[in-house]
Amino acid sequence: MGRKFSHYAVALLAIMPVSFAVAGEKPIVGPQIRIDIGGGTAAANETTCSLSKLDPNVAIAGWNDYRDPSFILAAFSTTFDGGKTWSDFILRPPAQFQSAIEGDPFTAFDDRTGTLWAGAISFGNNGGLYVARLDPGETQLNTPVMADIDGDVDKAWMVTGPTPDDLETTRLYITYNFGVIQSNNMGDSWTDPVSLGFGIGFLPRIGPGGEVYVAYWDLGTGMMLKRSLNGGASFVTRTIATRMDVWPVQDGSRFPGQFRVPANCYLDVDDNTGVLYAVYFDTTNIVFGNANVDLYFTKSEDRGDTWTTPIVINQDAAIPGDQFFPWIEVDEEGRLHIVYIDSRNTVQDDDVLHGMFDVYYIFSEDGGDNWLEFRLTPKPWDSALAGNGTFIGDYLGLAAGGNRIYPIYLDTHNGDGDIYTNVIIIPVFADLDGNGTVDINDLLILLANWGPCADCNDCPADLNDDCSVSTADLLLLFSNWG
Repeated sequence: MGRKFSHYAVALLAIMPVSFAVAGEKPIVGPQIRIDIGGGTAAANETTCSLSKLDPNVAIAGWNDYRDPSFILAAFSTTFDGGKTWSDFILRPPAQFQSAIEGDPFTAFDDRTGTLWAGAISFGNNGGLYVARLDPGETQLNTPVMADIDGDVDKAWMVTGPTPDDLETTRLYITYNFGVIQSNNMGDSWTDPVSLGFGIGFLPRIGPGGEVYVAYWDLGTGMMLKRSLNGGASFVTRTIATRMDVWPVQDGSRFPGQFRVPANCYLDVDDNTGVLYAVYFDTTNIVFGNANVDLYFTKSEDRGDTWTTPIVINQDAAIPGDQFFPWIEVDEEGRLHIVYIDSRNTVQDDDVLHGMFDVYYIFSEDGGDNWLEFRLTPKPWDSALAGNGTFIGDYLGLAAGGNRIYPIYLDTHNGDGDIYTNVIIIPVFADLDGNGTVDINDLLILLANWGPCADCNDCPADLNDDCSVSTADLLLLFSNWG
């Protein structure tokens, strides 16, 4: 069926799958799209992205933005047309809580209602966490509200999902250095924090029964998990994996370039099966005096009590590069999507100033047994041009839903740190216009091509491969309607 989707193909030499082990339709990766246009030549880093699976054409992304030389601010960009166009803007807290440093953006979505949220941190003495909501059908966020007022808050992420005692309701959670807070009224008000203990990079996820999971790094050898089965009232602790190499938060000595690389753990959960998937990066060995850092993948089928032996999932060659800053998402079909930074395409030592990197996307539709890799960046970019000293950010972001995937990442090929995405489409059988659903538009395309195919090898509306668009194809289209 692969030829049915040839009209989506993107002729880019930089985008080449390196493995063909995954069965079914392969993702089609579009070209780079810059989404921080309002930032001009200013630096930008630390990305996040969310979409509503009810309408994957609507997404919101965020990043730290340096366009105003007197401030660091939280910027966001929205798309309402499937990633074709993006509109970026600055999101600030209410006036009395604003400061000269605002950032660490986070986003979240609600599959039940199609609501999206964006938030960030104001780091001043009068600052704290602030959150704004994008209601379904709207194009502008509501006025931000303060979720926690405290000048010492740091690194937050947000998630939404069902409550354990009523799966038809929506509960919001924000995890950060003080613990976890929650909202039961779509983000209008928030509880006091419940402590998560010691660690950094607290990343929350919600299971299909309202289970609350939080992955984090204990700053030692532990890639850790907190689990709550009572809606975040209390947590138990489990170990996801044990690191082989440990370095301080501010250390980047295992990587080319001069920037820090916190060794966080990243997690998502399959909403259908409850299976947990985790990915992190660790030093595998030393090659020619340089650390070889790889992505390690593990999963749990018993709510995090036990985990499979971590395996390396990147596919670089004999002279290895480093892979780091992964972000993982599981879509509603159980497919796995990861974006990460990769140095494999430039031979370089760890102690160089100008670390050269690419960004990759990998995909699995069999629970992580096999993966497809795609290079997103057309050429390596220089970390020394990021424009913010020795800081390129501590993480990337990615959103996945329906047949749309949006990786959000840094690239400096313009001479400064800019934010990009690639619209990635997973073909849907009989979806002739590529919008992720089989509907009236596809019917009209099929009818417009009725009759014998002019080219049997390029006839997308010929769904049954008989070189003619006929009643049989019409029946196949209706059987996949929706």
